[in-house]
Amino acid sequence: MDPRIDEEPEIVRPGPEDHSLLTRQRNHRSEDIWNGEDPGPLKCRGRAKEMEHITMQDNRVINIIKLVGLEGLFRAPSREIDHCLISALVERWRPETHTFHLPHGEMSITLEDVEVILGLPIDGEVLVGPTAVVDGDWRQLCMALLGFEVPANDNKILVGQRILISRLVERIAEPLPHDATEIQIHQYARCYILALLGDKIFMDKSGDRVHLMFLEFLRNLRDPPQYSWGSGCLAWLYRELCRASEKDASQIGGALQLVQYWAWARLPFLCPRIEPPPGCDYGPWPKAPLAFKWVRVPSPKSRPSATALIHYREQLVRMQPGQIMWQPYEADFGHLPDFCVAGRDVWTARVPLVCFCIVETHHPDRVVRQFGLAQERPDHVVYDDRLHRIDLRGKVEKNWREEHGPYILTWDMRQQRLCHAPVQTGEMPRDHAYYRWYRPVTRKYVDRNSAKLDIMVMCSN
Repeated sequence: MDPRIDEEPEIVRPGPEDHSLLTRQRNHRSEDIWNGEDPGPLKCRGRAKEMEHITMQDNRVINIIKLVGLEGLFRAPSREIDHCLISALVERWRPETHTFHLPHGEMSITLEDVEVILGLPIDGEVLVGPTAVVDGDWRQLCMALLGFEVPANDNKILVGQRILISRLVERIAEPLPHDATEIQIHQYARCYILALLGDKIFMDKSGDRVHLMFLEFLRNLRDPPQYSWGSGCLAWLYRELCRASEKDASQIGGALQLVQYWAWARLPFLCPRIEPPPGCDYGPWPKAPLAFKWVRVPSPKSRPSATALIHYREQLVRMQPGQIMWQPYEADFGHLPDFCVAGRDVWTARVPLVCFCIVETHHPDRVVRQFGLAQERPDHVVYDDRLHRIDLRGKVEKNWREEHGPYILTWDMRQQRLCHAPVQTGEMPRDHAYYRWYRPVTRKYVDRNSAKLDIMVMCSN
């Protein structure tokens, strides 16, 4: 007899049957959800409200933003985060592989997605530097590099090494004087850029602060070195996704707009209808990254969060191969600015991503279909619990460049670590060797209702 939606059929096994890959299933939030302890949607630490009304039009500052390599981030529009969509994706994120485990294979957010969607540079030095002030203290650094004083008795604006984004916004609320000195222009630009970084890509769980360690990369604004902001952004995001996928996690930070745009591009059935502008004349593509494409997508409708999350879970479990856009950017490359494709030669590099204390591995070999290549069984990965447990707490004096020296050296050899595979032609058959390997090692179902719905639909076909 076919199972009914209110039954608990014994035959439903969420997976994995083979635990050699997903070794942390007991600690994963999908385990609690399956066992009836659904924590509901995560709280997404999105953009700071203070930045909503700041429009930078001063060319002196914009030219510095371009020099630093952050024009794409500056041009990328901000929008509301869909907490339920992010939560449904996190439930399928696996820290063991840094991929989403979906019904038709693994998918991931890669260096390509970061550069194309947000315009962040990939090639360059890793984001590693001191987390302690060599001469003086953080208050003195704020005065020297940001141009404002933090009172010694103030314990709100500056907590440890994290400063309120609202204080930075307050500093740039008034326009620069026409006769501003170079020092004043640079201080003003640092305030804006630091707020931008904290707002869009390095948001932590406080939701309203940014770490001053990023000032290290903004010291020299005359001829700044080329940093890989994209790999730093992805390292930070991977760490946030990994932590949010654990049991008892209740919130997530990082570049969540990137996650949302990634889902809308590669899984377009999850994207609301894009509303055309009046007259249906889009006009020429601006000098902006692909994020601009979704500027007219309406904000999530006001509906109960529990209902929306259940809907996304059902959509993900019932998705069909034809609903996946493995290469969604091909038609857009022609009109994107150069800074969105400048690093394409290293998009498939299997390398560690480094951002101060964080080291997370980029695994394009597991998702080569996203690069138009034929997917075979990927290499075995070993979850490194030691690396995942490293954070900044109690390690202010740590020399991260020395600590992560071998990983930085591997990043520097990225051109020699590219993935190679034949070009993919047509759909992969369901009896392909990859699928025969994937089915036993993956987590097929997250929650029981979606599992039973999937079984009912399969039984009715």
